[in-house]
Amino acid sequence: MADEAQLTLNPRAITGKKVRFLRREDVVPGNLYGRGLDSLAIQAPIDEVRRVFRSVPRNSVVQVQVEGEKKTRPVVLRHVDRNPVSGEVLHVEFYQVDLARVIQSDALVKLIGDSEAVANGGTLVLTMDTVSLEALPMDMPAEIVIDIGDMENFGAAIHVSDLSLPANVRALAEETAQVVTVVAPRLEEEEEDELGEGLEGELLEGEEGVEGEPGEEGAAPAGESSGDESASE
Repeated sequence: MADEAQLTLNPRAITGKKVRFLRREDVVPGNLYGRGLDSLAIQAPIDEVRRVFRSVPRNSVVQVQVEGEKKTRPVVLRHVDRNPVSGEVLHVEFYQVDLARVIQSDALVKLIGDSEAVANGGTLVLTMDTVSLEALPMDMPAEIVIDIGDMENFGAAIHVSDLSLPANVRALAEETAQVVTVVAPRLEEEEEDELGEGLEGELLEGEEGVEGEPGEEGAAPAGESSGDESASE
């Protein structure tokens, strides 16, 4: 279940390319929006944003106090835009929630336990690293824990329908969608077999050449002499 924390935001007058001056002062620009609400340009010290959201689980509801407003607003962190090279936080988006209305979000998939199929050489394939969910804001989980201990055979799979979800939480993905599976090491074995067949073929061809059968470089066909022998005669 989501926790509550609090963050102070300031209305932002600087927009466009000029927001780079905010970042130079370690202030991150952002927007706060919600269902039926106009988007509000905001800003906050990046250290404060990090402090608050590192102290709570993913998908947590955070109470934000916008300067000049009497009441706090319940929000979730919807998106963080980062510089792809430096990792610098460029922009943040907060979504104001109605605590009595369901929202949609993604929860991380966390695998625990040991699979016998993997221990026997199988490859564990995580086909969904997040699961899209629908729940009330305060019920939205940060992660979905999956125990792979029962995956004893190659081809074993866990589907969305197999997930153990908290009460009042619904998965939005198809029930038949695979979340994790164990693939048999068949492809690797086939590649090794093909490589062995290729080497065997090369050895056989080499053996034929040693015997001097037709096709060996420099050898004349049976019953015929080479051009050099004719010239010497």
